[in-house]
Amino acid sequence: MKSILVICLGLIILSCKSTHVSTYTAKPTICIVDGTPSNIDVLNSIPDSLKKKYNFISFNRPGYGGTENAVMSPELLFQLAKKAGLHENDYGIIGISGGGPYSILLASKFKLKHCGIVSGMVSRDAYFKFADSAITRGVMEGVLQGYDKFAAAAMNFPNLDEILRHAGTTSKEIAIRACYDDLNFVLADALYDAIKNKNIKIDWWHGANDVNVPVKSVELFIKDYKNARLNIIPLATHGIDSRVYIGKLIDDWELR
Repeated sequence: MKSILVICLGLIILSCKSTHVSTYTAKPTICIVDGTPSNIDVLNSIPDSLKKKYNFISFNRPGYGGTENAVMSPELLFQLAKKAGLHENDYGIIGISGGGPYSILLASKFKLKHCGIVSGMVSRDAYFKFADSAITRGVMEGVLQGYDKFAAAAMNFPNLDEILRHAGTTSKEIAIRACYDDLNFVLADALYDAIKNKNIKIDWWHGANDVNVPVKSVELFIKDYKNARLNIIPLATHGIDSRVYIGKLIDDWELR
């Protein structure tokens, strides 16, 4: 079950007293958007060698990192990113798992130079097309059935303490509500309508053996993006080390 919520459902990062991480710098800015659940601690995993060259920022989505729950919307997402220090024409953004769709939306809104995705989630239609091979299908179907159904199932998760740790809260109720709101937004047709057929350059790394988000779903999804490049990692699952592929993405960007 850890792979279902901790890996597939989300990512973003910091302390319980803050909703974002932002420092003024002349270095190029890269925003990291983690999966579900998450908090801005993801920035702690960025190697110092990269931090010397780039200004990394992130932010807590509602209910994560000690923040209050709130229904996610594009307007709220833009507000959080801007408060964290993201500006128009910044260098890039990297989304992990459920943070992938968020990243495409932010890359479009802020006209970012680069957009990278690691083990990303896809649209509802693309996901459920091949969901028979996904261990997360039950969780995603629970989201579509409403909060009460999702919450009842979530309370029985054997790794709930681990989920709470990734959400950055000790409250089960806050974490479960945050995960539901997060996934509800990630599965919303309105999100994908807003980012469909965009001329965004997307660099995507995905495991060939990912059973959280099947690679066939990703292949179907990115057909709408003529400037998307999918890198399939042989034998890899959803749980690949995102730190490695953050580095690979940035290395590729530097060569362009």
